[in-house]
Amino acid sequence: MNDLVLRAKHWQVFLLLLGPHFLSWYTTDSITDRVLGFLCAFTLLSWLVLQSSELLALRPKQDGYSNTWLLIDGFLVLAAWGYSAISEDPNFYISTTGWRVNGTVGWLFLYVIFAYLHVHWFAASLLQAVETGQRPDTRKTVLWFLMYFFWPFGVWFIQPRLNKLLEEAEWEKKALEELGTEKQAS
Repeated sequence: MNDLVLRAKHWQVFLLLLGPHFLSWYTTDSITDRVLGFLCAFTLLSWLVLQSSELLALRPKQDGYSNTWLLIDGFLVLAAWGYSAISEDPNFYISTTGWRVNGTVGWLFLYVIFAYLHVHWFAASLLQAVETGQRPDTRKTVLWFLMYFFWPFGVWFIQPRLNKLLEEAEWEKKALEELGTEKQAS
């Protein structure tokens, strides 16, 4: 299992996510600012999607978690952000500090906002499901959703939990392997 996202330490994830975000504040060139803004969104969404994919492998088998829906939502958000970065359309602009959408495309942008929030909610709900072994209730998921949404603060709490979940999964796998070798020896 490629568990790099679950193995990473909180400070590593923080620096990776903060790098392009911080650099975009200090650029004066609009093209560089747009590219860094897209890179910031790309790294954040990649962290969320990769983490969710790894957690899907660790979760108890439950219905209701669709990796396909998560990937489509992540792709739509990145496509909208990429279009905003490439085109210089004054009616459609997304940056790390705000957004502006005018016209009929505003209705489509409502789904992009939903998709962005859904990627965060999916990761928060899945983290709770893996920890508890059952589908979480909304009340418990809201706290983790807020930590994912406000990632500069939340990453300090989320990533250690992910590290712990991976460690527990490795111990469980190792114990099952040792149990299997003991049965073969007897």
